[in-house]
Amino acid sequence: MLKQNLKTINLESTGKITKKEPKLKIFCDFDGTVTKNDVWVSALGKFIKDKEKFQIVCDEFINNVITSRECNVRELALVENFSFEKFNEYIDEEELDDYFRDFLKYCEINGYEIFLLSEGLDYYINYILEREKLNLKFFSNKLIRSYENGKIKLSCDFPYTDEVCNYCGMSKRNILINNTNDWDNEISVFIGDGVSDYCASNYADIVFAKKRLASYCWKNNITYYEFKNFNDIINKLEKLKIKHKIRQRQNARILRRDVFLGG
Repeated sequence: MLKQNLKTINLESTGKITKKEPKLKIFCDFDGTVTKNDVWVSALGKFIKDKEKFQIVCDEFINNVITSRECNVRELALVENFSFEKFNEYIDEEELDDYFRDFLKYCEINGYEIFLLSEGLDYYINYILEREKLNLKFFSNKLIRSYENGKIKLSCDFPYTDEVCNYCGMSKRNILINNTNDWDNEISVFIGDGVSDYCASNYADIVFAKKRLASYCWKNNITYYEFKNFNDIINKLEKLKIKHKIRQRQNARILRRDVFLGG
């Protein structure tokens, strides 16, 4: 449920808010953004033998035929002969973006808070963060294990879903809005690469995009900066700071305000 602050909204409408120096809040996708690969596909996908059915589910999600929640549930149902020991071995093969640690240091120096947002599963995100000794706040879907005929059966829970919208399993939009204070001149920076990032990109002030997200932003007239790695993001943010171009995006601000007013 989205937080509301009608007092500050009313102050905004009367023009009585004193602007502060902008403070960046970073919201970053995990699979294929923080990591080089989509961990869900490359590691968990190794337990899916029926690649044809797996591809059908992926294609239906990409083409908006099914929701993110349905995609997750259907893909987990395809998993066979799952072993956490083997899964950990596959996860250990996954690497972070070469410049992600540099980006974290950059955020620390500048006092930028960073949140990881993922439609993936808490198990492998937590595993990788612990392996890399990174203490980062993240929001994701939750992996649920049960046993059927002596074998592990996987499913997932959606603790960060939206009470109205049933498309996303993890509402990146809500996390972004709830953790960015427009009336304290905080600037939301969203970083992503895929279909699960489409919605949130509409509500962010500054968007860094690649792959499918870049195509979506271009088609929907969302201003974005294309990137290959986190070094590109560091360099672009520095250029924007020097040119005093770090500011709230008007269209995104209006959308965020509409969400608050609509509850």
